[in-house]
Amino acid sequence: MENTVQEQETSSSSLQELLDKYLDGKLLLETYLRKGSGFCNDTIDQIFSCLIKLFSSGRVKGNTMIQFSLGPYIYYSFPACAYFKEIIVATSTNNCLEELEKWRKNEADALDMSHIAEFVCEREGNRETWMEKQSMIRSKMKKALKYNVIKHNPIAPIVLPQVDCLFLTHCLEVHTLTKEGFCSALKNISSLLKPGGALIMIVLKETTFYMFGKFKFPHLCLDEGFLRKAVTDIGYCIEELTVLPRKCEELFDVNDYTAFMMLYARKETEG
Repeated sequence: MENTVQEQETSSSSLQELLDKYLDGKLLLETYLRKGSGFCNDTIDQIFSCLIKLFSSGRVKGNTMIQFSLGPYIYYSFPACAYFKEIIVATSTNNCLEELEKWRKNEADALDMSHIAEFVCEREGNRETWMEKQSMIRSKMKKALKYNVIKHNPIAPIVLPQVDCLFLTHCLEVHTLTKEGFCSALKNISSLLKPGGALIMIVLKETTFYMFGKFKFPHLCLDEGFLRKAVTDIGYCIEELTVLPRKCEELFDVNDYTAFMMLYARKETEG
């Protein structure tokens, strides 16, 4: 029997407590990125193709990128790693942080993301092997941090210089239960990005819930109109906003998203 977290009974702070208690990074990866699964094929075929095109264009590069993700989703940084000297990865719970550290240290029981690295290398023209790709990102992954987007500094007590690229993958919309909360969290997290820096967001469209194992969690339901307004209202100029319709024809009882939204914007002013 599934355990449902009721949206009307859950604040952002108590939702974080439940994620701390129940979120299993390995189970999350197995649910959504297991090789050959409908979710994995949807993500790889669509999102990674767009990311590879964006980063290989040379428009997004610099010294430091920080990636924020619900789970231990370092694989989203595979297309970016050649274009930054340092990559910082922030995740939402202690369990996911432990999984990231295991992967960074290449421990025997670390998460297997080799099939994603293989796809990225193939689409990039096999400039390096998938093992070299993973070694490259491990060498550039200087820090793994835990975040809380409702704080003014989401990585407190750590204080960092503003970065060149802020990369959000399935992040704000799983931690905030209202559109006002989403906008507040976006403003908080944007304080980490320098003016002129790049914001990249991967957001699921019209999702109301997501599951891992027996746990069903609420997901803030968003569309491209709201996303566009939320970003521009705090001083970003949108370069691209791409909507990629869902191809996975199964597993609607696990996640009911209708499309991926990929946004690329530049920070013009401090929000």
